Amino acid sequence: MLTAELVPGAEYAFREKRIPGSPLQQICLVEHVRGNKWKARWIDPHPGLIDYVATSQIIVLWKGRKGFLKEEADNIQLHEYNKTHGFEPESPLATAVEQVFESVGEAVSCHRGILSASLDKLNRIRSRAGLPEYELKYPAYSDRKATLHLPFDQAFELGHAFCIAEPSTVLTEIETTERKWSHEATVPGGDYILPLLNSYRASWALIRQWCGSDAALATRDKRIEMLERLLWDAVYALQKAGADSAASKLRRAMEKG
Repeated sequence: MLTAELVPGAEYAFREKRIPGSPLQQICLVEHVRGNKWKARWIDPHPGLIDYVATSQIIVLWKGRKGFLKEEADNIQLHEYNKTHGFEPESPLATAVEQVFESVGEAVSCHRGILSASLDKLNRIRSRAGLPEYELKYPAYSDRKATLHLPFDQAFELGHAFCIAEPSTVLTEIETTERKWSHEATVPGGDYILPLLNSYRASWALIRQWCGSDAALATRDKRIEMLERLLWDAVYALQKAGADSAASKLRRAMEKG
């Protein structure tokens, strides 16, 4: 909790070390001492004990502890689910999904395999991706502030669908970043960004695949090749018809291109 949120005389849950799952102790704040230090009186355990505590050790109002503990357990379960389903935090796949959600233009967070968003924002993204409204599905959960937290497989499903539905939205973001970093890498002293640029290129390649840009580029190249053949056929046809001037003009334009 923040120092400004704490009130002398109120009862709070205290943890000596902020380790998820460790026991909560019941204390009553006596007074603010200085900075992040408070004087507190213990209620349980050690009733009547007076000691000093740090703001970071004060977890939640005592009356809100049950909701906090449930949320903490849900979060642990969500991370365990990701782990058992092969999620790798530093992988190109994880980075790619995070970048997709950075580009959607909604205030959502995808961090370390967990997508967090309000229901209305999540449904706006799903609508843009052509998906139905979201229904809570294990092990996703809603926290005390009604923010939804989804596992990585659900985040990937939505991110992939969004790439298919709005490829330009996603590609514009990553291509802008790639151009910027590529330019920075060429200026004196810019070689510091090369490792970052190289590591992100793997995730950008995945995003381009999801957006269909690889297929689009291949189709474009085939079409260009077909048009070139047609133009050369036109040059030969003009020569055969005696239109040497027009044929030469078209040939020069082809050779310049």
